[in-house]
Amino acid sequence: MHIKTFLPAAFLILILCGMCQAQPTQLGIDRNAGPARINVQGEANRDYTLQASDLSSTNWDFLATLTLTNSSQNWFDSASSLMPNRFYRAIKLDSPALESVDDFRLIDTEGISRSLSWYQNDPTVNGFVLIFTGNGCTNVQQMVSTINALTNFNSQGVMTWMIDANSADDRSNIVAEANALGIALPILHDRAQLVARAFHASTTPEVVCIDKSTWTVFYRGTLDDRIGNGTLPTTQYYLTNALSNFLAGQTVSPRETQTRGCAITLTSIAPPSYSTDIAPLLLNKCVRCHSEGNLAPFAMTNYASIGPPKRSSQMRLEVLAARMPPWHADPFYQGFTNDTSLTPAEAAMLVQWVDNGAPRGTGADPLTNPPPPLDYPFAWPSSLGTPSNIVTLPSQSIPASGTINYLYVDYTYTGPTVWLRAAVALPGTVSVVHHILAYQKGVDNTLYSFLTGYAPGSFIGAFPAETGKLLTNGTVLQFQMHYIATGQATNDISRLGLYTTPAAPTYSLIQSSVPGAFQVPANTTDYQAVATNSAFATKVRVYEFSPHLHTRGARFKYEAIYPAGHNPPTEVLLSVPHYVFHWQTAYRLAQPKDLPAGTKIRVSAGWDNSIQNDELMQLVDDPNNPNNYRYSPDLTVNFGQQTWDEMFIGYFNYAVIP
Repeated sequence: MHIKTFLPAAFLILILCGMCQAQPTQLGIDRNAGPARINVQGEANRDYTLQASDLSSTNWDFLATLTLTNSSQNWFDSASSLMPNRFYRAIKLDSPALESVDDFRLIDTEGISRSLSWYQNDPTVNGFVLIFTGNGCTNVQQMVSTINALTNFNSQGVMTWMIDANSADDRSNIVAEANALGIALPILHDRAQLVARAFHASTTPEVVCIDKSTWTVFYRGTLDDRIGNGTLPTTQYYLTNALSNFLAGQTVSPRETQTRGCAITLTSIAPPSYSTDIAPLLLNKCVRCHSEGNLAPFAMTNYASIGPPKRSSQMRLEVLAARMPPWHADPFYQGFTNDTSLTPAEAAMLVQWVDNGAPRGTGADPLTNPPPPLDYPFAWPSSLGTPSNIVTLPSQSIPASGTINYLYVDYTYTGPTVWLRAAVALPGTVSVVHHILAYQKGVDNTLYSFLTGYAPGSFIGAFPAETGKLLTNGTVLQFQMHYIATGQATNDISRLGLYTTPAAPTYSLIQSSVPGAFQVPANTTDYQAVATNSAFATKVRVYEFSPHLHTRGARFKYEAIYPAGHNPPTEVLLSVPHYVFHWQTAYRLAQPKDLPAGTKIRVSAGWDNSIQNDELMQLVDDPNNPNNYRYSPDLTVNFGQQTWDEMFIGYFNYAVIP
């Protein structure tokens, strides 16, 4: 027999706010309404957490946190049909601390890079819904129609993403299950489980809703309270109600609910040791730039230089946002010899150490050892040593300000005809050298062969194994020099290092490119262009790629378009879903790709000429940049040599294979 009860707070309620209350807290239970209906009476505009227990133990289970918009609120316990003898209590909370969120960047199953911060300046986006998911979870499968219906909120400025952090899931099987279930939302792959840990997600499907105006969580929990597939007249649609109230500027209640579903299989991480785990990782992946006088803004010289609170917290944010280490290739396609990224296990370990408080612990501090000597681009690459021949270019005077046009310098090589195993352009004053390109000129004064170049992030060592470039006596080398003014007048004496090999290589290394036509419209977030080269007449072996865009560049992709009858008909050779102009990275394939005769290379790119492009807006907002107006997203952009212009070139190196 069900009885209606209305019990005093002293019996079922734990009160945390002291002896004096403006409004006594009372909790009513109606077991005649189907699911138990809990009525909380208390102070308006205060939060109350509901808990339940069968009193067989001292444990109380969290159910929901309600915000009373007036003096009372009802809530149904849908699980009471399975546990009819539960007791309940309410805990009055102090003013809740808002749960802030950190930016992150992940790649979705379509190969699209997604981050929260990209929407910072988007006036059409008000908030985000993150739904943590996993393959094989029945609770996700029965919610597909509800999840797909969330696209109805897109027009109201709510972005909804699903995030898969299960250790057993990869991009291939995530795509397969999403297609089988008919999931219409983007699914982001959290390979290192950084986002799941940052948002304290533990089950699937678990929801986190973010208010973009404050970057705080306004609801977390489950989508609704159904038990199984069916709904009831008493079903509480937590997520859709939360979104409707949020968009209407009303109080969201409940603001947190108990999650039910499948556990996210988070990889266990032993407490990292600074001495044996963290410092060696930083030495291997970071110190080559983060050393005295090097490219990075600070040096990692000891624990104090990277410890809490400032540096370690910043490292965590940089890793979550995928800014550091600077590597931008999608790991789903191909592998590369010069990959400088953290592995998922390394990233998880580093972030876990910071989350643990970045403890110093015991043991030696490897960062206090003498740092490695300055390497390229401040010296000849240690991997190659001293060049066989050094070409010193004339000294150039670099003004403190203004636009500096490209400078072209010719140099005639006089010496024996040699095969080169490497050629290195070494900037003299690194801070002002934007790039150096060196070409060989033909007898008709045309540029017929690219020799080498310099740009931040572009160095990948000697030419690929079994390849080289021929340099003959009397060849004219032309250098394209691009300088930038830094506010201080200086000089630059750059050099070219030639590394010879005594024997002719098996193949001559050739650089080619796929240039594309484009015109980037003003105030557009996703302008796209595609270009394809002529089909190769013979079999070729492709070694490396150097995508090139300017400050509005957003992404770049290379694909092989195979001749008719080939299976597969196309293949992604390199995808850079988040292109960063300040790192002109070259990507060398770990396994060179042989392409049959008749293959074409297609390149595609996207540009972001909008206020959502952070790098662009930093240049616009820089009062010390006299050319800042040229970066305005209000401008239509065409091809040009300066950084405020744009380019679309897909460089690649290959050899002809008989």
